[in-house]
Amino acid sequence: MSWKNDPAFVARIAAAPAWMLDVDGCIVRTAKAGGTGGVPIEGAIDFLTWLRATGKKVIICTNASQRPVAHYAAHLRKIGLDVPDAEMITASTAAADHILRVHGAGPVVALGDDGIHQALAEVGVRIAKANEVPVAVVVAAADTYASADINAACLAIADHGAAFYLTVDSPWFHGGMGRSVSTSTAIARAIQGITGVAPTVCGKPSAALADVLRARLGSGDIVIMGDAAFIEMRMARQMGALGALVLSGGTVAEDLPSLPDTDRPHLVARDAADLLRILTN
Repeated sequence: MSWKNDPAFVARIAAAPAWMLDVDGCIVRTAKAGGTGGVPIEGAIDFLTWLRATGKKVIICTNASQRPVAHYAAHLRKIGLDVPDAEMITASTAAADHILRVHGAGPVVALGDDGIHQALAEVGVRIAKANEVPVAVVVAAADTYASADINAACLAIADHGAAFYLTVDSPWFHGGMGRSVSTSTAIARAIQGITGVAPTVCGKPSAALADVLRARLGSGDIVIMGDAAFIEMRMARQMGALGALVLSGGTVAEDLPSLPDTDRPHLVARDAADLLRILTN
């Protein structure tokens, strides 16, 4: 790794009171979104222990959207990572919070699995019935999508001007074990092709998620730790936070020289173990 960390940023990141940690490729090595079926990346358990011991506020944030928060958090705890449900955010919960703020109780058309449906229900946003005109459409991850739901989403947008939201706008999922296509992105892009309307993104990186993080983590420096420069480091730059990039997932050392300014980290480490060493030495 040829990157040279600036001691001033190292000190500032070590002292920062609030942290957002990505999951896949950052603290969990996995082939499935949200850490499902994965194992902790080297140093991840110790890193979380250090965050707790030093009194940091912590949010664990995944762009996974297929399952509810409790599902993902339970697996992380099972493999040894100290992640309470209350400290976890998914792309579905961020989308539900944003839709509630902008559109109230709905009704909406939701394409996805129990992750998005439960997130909407928990904040009081209703799913549109057959005789109702939806105010919004939201697409999240699922194994399968019903043609009737895709049709309803396209008609809501094309005929009724419904707002169009997407949990994640990344073509590929990276979890430290290769890559796979992001199904929600694929479906949303198909709907965009039919309607001519581009979706507003609610997961990382987006203004909607940045608002949620600021509300939960408060004022002062926030550190965004992640493995994908075009996602977590871009969000850090967009929201005026500090970006700590770990090279254990989506971005590798060979990518560093060509990163645009919008995606450049403030600190680079090989993995969570290396980041802990850098911050505590």
